[in-house]
Amino acid sequence: MHCSESYYLIRNSETYGPYTVPELRRMLDAGEVKATDYIWQEGMSSRLPLGALPGILEHADDRLPGLRSFSPADFFSEVFKRHSTKDIEECFSAGTSRTTPSLCEVSTAWPAPWIFSRMILVCLVLYFGFNWASTEFQNPLLVPALLFVGNFGIPFCLFVLFYEMNVRRDVSIYSAGVMMMTGSMLSLIFSLILFAFWQGQSSIWAGPIEETAKLFAVLLVAHRMCNGRILTGLLLGAAIGAGFAAFESAGYTFMHLRHLIVYFTAADVLSNFDPSAAAHVLQVAEQGLSPDFVMQYRALLTVAAGHTQWTAITAGAYWLVWSRQQKEGTLANPLSIVNFNVLMDVRFLRVAIIPVLVHMFWNSSLCNAFPMLKILICATVSWAVVLRLVAAGLGQVRAAKALI
Repeated sequence: MHCSESYYLIRNSETYGPYTVPELRRMLDAGEVKATDYIWQEGMSSRLPLGALPGILEHADDRLPGLRSFSPADFFSEVFKRHSTKDIEECFSAGTSRTTPSLCEVSTAWPAPWIFSRMILVCLVLYFGFNWASTEFQNPLLVPALLFVGNFGIPFCLFVLFYEMNVRRDVSIYSAGVMMMTGSMLSLIFSLILFAFWQGQSSIWAGPIEETAKLFAVLLVAHRMCNGRILTGLLLGAAIGAGFAAFESAGYTFMHLRHLIVYFTAADVLSNFDPSAAAHVLQVAEQGLSPDFVMQYRALLTVAAGHTQWTAITAGAYWLVWSRQQKEGTLANPLSIVNFNVLMDVRFLRVAIIPVLVHMFWNSSLCNAFPMLKILICATVSWAVVLRLVAAGLGQVRAAKALI
């Protein structure tokens, strides 16, 4: 078969085309056609299902499809609808041997997540509630609760978003939670080890160091779940990235909180000897970043573009290329914790390099005069790649269902 060959597409008794094989593959990846639709060309005695065309399904998950079939209105269509507690329980009751749906029951349409939005609302209420109460009643016992919600709430909500996008529902919330805690801890340790050996002073090198550390943490704790399903890789990567983001935000918040404590302590001591010096110290403290601002700013970054999306991209790319090599028969040592053949595959590298570059751009001085523009650029690139990987994952599901 040559790519120059053209076929007519038959859908609902209507004939379209002709289309070349690359065009049909692109349309299949984008969800514009189904593997069960028929094709025909002159010289064929009968029409043939698109999925039976040699090479069409084998390459369906090779490249990242476009987002022509993606509709933000449809994607967020369930957010403003009423849902019961039972709906939430059913969403999280998945991933076990008894609750994982069969492939026939899995929808190949774009997911419409909504639970994450409810959780974000709850987090906002808790955060500002604790913030108000701790200030109004001057009760320091509320501060740990405020710090916990402020640093861990939004990353966990974003993890839930990726959990909802995994239409295969083949990962339990327990397994994903374990991955989040153990993987994020390991990724932090790996990052510290790499930073200890790296002598560079610029913060832009946090990009390649931290993205590498997080990927190896994913592979170490989740290699037994490397099934080649892109949506699974996205979820596990997002889980570990969300944990990493939460712990990192907690560290930054603690650092600024400690600075405030030092300044206020110094001002209190100086007030007995030099009131003007004490006033100056308090003025310096007020000009610094407050812990509240740090938590709110990093929560915004978590949603826009951060460790959750970046680790999801690298893990999703690894799962994609792992599946591709398995189909090609070139996958060496499929049970190994780290498959260097996959890591060195150009198809993996050209996707995995994106979060590294975005991370480096974020830590650079470029666009620092326009912080919101910088956030917008990082968010656009990061979410575009995430959604294209989701589209590729849905294409895998369609291809698998076509073979049933």
